Amino acid sequence: MKNRKHTVLFVDDDPLVLRGISRSSDDFPDWDFEFASTSNAALEKLRSKPFDALVTDMLMPGLDGPQLLELVSQEMPTVLRFMLTGNIRNAQVLRVVSLVHQMIPKPSDLENIYAVVERACRLRDLLSDPQLLGIITGIKTLPSVPSLYRQLTQELQSNDPNPQRVGAVIAQDSAMTAKILQLVNSAFFGLAARVSSPQRAVSILGLNTIKSLVLGIDVFAGYRGLRNLPISVDALWLHSVLVSNLSFMIARSLKLSAAEQEEARVSGILHDVGKLLQLHIPDFFQRVPPDPQGLISVQAEYAAYGTSHAEMGGYLLGIWGLPASIVEVVTFHHKPADMLNQKPGLVTALHLANGLLNMWKNARCEQFEDFVDLKYLEQIGLIDQLSDWSQSAQILLSDTSGIA
Repeated sequence: MKNRKHTVLFVDDDPLVLRGISRSSDDFPDWDFEFASTSNAALEKLRSKPFDALVTDMLMPGLDGPQLLELVSQEMPTVLRFMLTGNIRNAQVLRVVSLVHQMIPKPSDLENIYAVVERACRLRDLLSDPQLLGIITGIKTLPSVPSLYRQLTQELQSNDPNPQRVGAVIAQDSAMTAKILQLVNSAFFGLAARVSSPQRAVSILGLNTIKSLVLGIDVFAGYRGLRNLPISVDALWLHSVLVSNLSFMIARSLKLSAAEQEEARVSGILHDVGKLLQLHIPDFFQRVPPDPQGLISVQAEYAAYGTSHAEMGGYLLGIWGLPASIVEVVTFHHKPADMLNQKPGLVTALHLANGLLNMWKNARCEQFEDFVDLKYLEQIGLIDQLSDWSQSAQILLSDTSGIA
């Protein structure tokens, strides 16, 4: 699919900043650039025509960056929101973390800004339904499993909270993992490499920031104690943990690097995050009703919306700034053959883990063709190992006693 042109609005009260961006704009012909020196002027532009993305300064006279982002998130939720700032304190991080999709350090050249913003725009282009775009772009938090939330708050409130224990709790839950990794992978922190481990994220952010994020703004409070949901969040979490474990095992058997093996774990936790988004979509479960086991087929999702939970989840994780490798495999875990890189890798491990566990969960003993892409496995030379991985999936599924 040919990449379409994107319209991006830059907002900064410093005319030199806007002038510098404007001078470099000719080098990026696939963007339509617009500029505003105040938040009010930006709102006029945003209300007059569609924009793909907003890149705003934080500290401005009058209506500042966070206030602008709040209004845009309410009035124009399909607009991707980026903060360009060179000075941010802990309290300010908390103020904007639920409003901004990514933070970009200031000063930053246009090439870097383009790379961050354009990647998010292209991920959004995978979704064709305007209603879905608005809902998913506007989501600030995700549901979390109550038992895990209690574990985390208890650890954080103890006299001697342990970063490794905090990271281990976060690593078990897709909502916590996604939100914490969103912050640590913000370009503002200027890290040399993307962080995909929650334990490493806790070490970088520090326990005080984690306390403020989790306890201060109570990210997950809205979903604790909810009853009569159309899907079971606990069952979704259990499946994600099992997929995480099996993805790691397959990645290791494929002799992927240690970093890739860890990303396989995280990708497994996050691979169905798009199913959590479905809880926010009005009438979703009327248009795509679950079967008697509470499951929804990918084919039914495509038939109703032209997309699936995989693209929804990949899009959200992408605009939140998670590592490209994780975003990519989450997006394509049902369609691994659609990826350009056709060799065994992360998407292979995730596709197999998810498919094989679903196969055994549905008591479809080794009916591989219904759950994994056999043609893809033949092309990359792994079809002979399928039975071994299937056995591992069966063993994992039969013993979930260690997963509360």
